[in-house]
Amino acid sequence: MRREWIAIIAIALTIGRGALREVEKTAAREIRQRIGSGTIRVRIEPDGIDGLLRGRLHRLTVYARDFTLNGLPFTLEPERPRTGLIKQFVLLIENASLRGLRAEYATAIIPEVFYDRSLALAKRIFRLSATGVGACEIVVNEHDLAAYIRAKYARFIREVAVQISPQQTVVQGVALLLGSEVRFRAVGKLAPREGRFLDLAEMQVDIEGASLPAQSAELLRQFLNPIIDVERDLGLYDGLAIDVVQSEVGRMRAQGRVWIPKSRV
Repeated sequence: MRREWIAIIAIALTIGRGALREVEKTAAREIRQRIGSGTIRVRIEPDGIDGLLRGRLHRLTVYARDFTLNGLPFTLEPERPRTGLIKQFVLLIENASLRGLRAEYATAIIPEVFYDRSLALAKRIFRLSATGVGACEIVVNEHDLAAYIRAKYARFIREVAVQISPQQTVVQGVALLLGSEVRFRAVGKLAPREGRFLDLAEMQVDIEGASLPAQSAELLRQFLNPIIDVERDLGLYDGLAIDVVQSEVGRMRAQGRVWIPKSRV
């Protein structure tokens, strides 16, 4: 009798694993519809043997690489029921571009994400309804930051190069100023502001090797800053706040808070 029960439990676990893989594949297909090409994998870890049926997931991990995105891949639909719970939502990204800014990699770990359990079980579709606040990290190298600046200010900047080190960041190139092309060099430190902006702080500027008057230098500072506006430039209207930027040799590492924003109607 004991062997029979062991066999029944083994069959149930096998069926459960098959259903889990099916949900993972369906979730990956749904995400692909939002971000297009690239490699996407989803891994679901239920909270216990019957976690999937109860709608409780210990962890849902999304791994994606080699894709371009113009908007947010995940949003909340607060009107949906909070009948399912993902204790930890993990997003791992490599080689991804968001509105022209390429990140070498990015990670986000968000706790307490709720979803519509009935919809997930019936149609294998995840619709998120509530979120906690977690931590994120984004790494951008100096070459990709230079390409982003050049694209952002294409009307005014003809050439640009960026050099990042722990001590300082140098942005230099050729700009169109008062109808003439001039060489400029700006030196400062990458720093966040108000969670939304990335500035070249403490900036010192010179043009054609000559220091600018205080008023002209301030105009150029206002032109270059913010280098990145998380909301206006990247379309992250909500869901991300940058608290710390660490400059390393050849790249910057931004760290902050992350959550899943409400969908825009």
